[in-house]
Amino acid sequence: METGKAIAFLLASGQGLLLSLALVVKGLRQERSNLFLGLILYVLALELLNAWGMQVRYHSSPDSIPFWNLQSYLLLPPSVWFFAQLTTTPGYAFRQKDWLFYLPAVVEVLLRFGWSFYRRSTGASLPSLLDNPGWFLVTELLPIFGTAIALWFYGRKLVFFHRSLKRHAFRLSFGLFVRLYSLFCFLLLTTVIWAAGVLLEWPVFAGLEIVLTLSLFAFGYIGYANPAFFTLPALPDVKSSEKPEFLHYDDAKQLERLQTVFRQDALYTQSKLTVDDVAKRLQLPARYVSYLINTRCATNFTHFVNGFRVEAVIRKLNDPAEHHKTLLALALEAGFNSKSTFNQVFKHHTGQAPSHFLLVKK
Repeated sequence: METGKAIAFLLASGQGLLLSLALVVKGLRQERSNLFLGLILYVLALELLNAWGMQVRYHSSPDSIPFWNLQSYLLLPPSVWFFAQLTTTPGYAFRQKDWLFYLPAVVEVLLRFGWSFYRRSTGASLPSLLDNPGWFLVTELLPIFGTAIALWFYGRKLVFFHRSLKRHAFRLSFGLFVRLYSLFCFLLLTTVIWAAGVLLEWPVFAGLEIVLTLSLFAFGYIGYANPAFFTLPALPDVKSSEKPEFLHYDDAKQLERLQTVFRQDALYTQSKLTVDDVAKRLQLPARYVSYLINTRCATNFTHFVNGFRVEAVIRKLNDPAEHHKTLLALALEAGFNSKSTFNQVFKHHTGQAPSHFLLVKK
């Protein structure tokens, strides 16, 4: 029984670490929100790997590698906060100076490695850093409260998402509902168990290990099967509904012009199309074009453009005159710049992969 549990911990933590690495790499290259989701899963995967180490008494082995020193709960509050901002706030940008929020975690890891190295090299019988009240407060208690605050903010943004969609007469599909709330509920559950174990000293960590094992297996499978699952839609910016700086524009007329340049002029076929390009074409301020898309279409610029591109691909798939072209050729003609991007966007908009869509169509 114990051996089986140790194997499950090791496999789930390994899968979680691989997924976190993939998300971090992807986040550094394109979708920045994936970077912070990767950091969140990294901390949780290391927690489960640490549970494996204690299960098999790896920590007490003289040849053990102190991987547990790489873990810092201080990574969680800023990562949850920035993930929530990037997936729920239109136009939100992560700034270089925001990396300073991760400085405490870096300091903690360096101090833990220094403490461990000194103890091993000198053989001195040093107390655990957690025995120090100040260290325990900063590295154990503050991350719990910080993560709770970040989740409260995240939850409010998700409620705002529901209200904004309702205001624009949009229905939230079951698939999107699961994508939005599964991660939030998972983080909320783990934080509650975490707080109960540390603050109330309840014997709940066995339950936390089970939750982490099952969730990392599930997230790992989903991440490999559908990488776009973790790319959540940004919320429409409805705060600017009074548009005080655009009072002289007729929204209905300008929205018709916007849709015309996309539907009739196929502006979406430009692979690197930006909101500035569209604004220049319409001779309108870029901020006003963003306002129209956010409030009148209940989406952001990227999803707005990709919607037309997906429609164009589907339209050509149903056209016998286009059957001699490959799916990739149709995607590139529609404005997509890579096969991977097309696959992710297509599944996000239709709920199924392009290959599955073709099978159903046939």
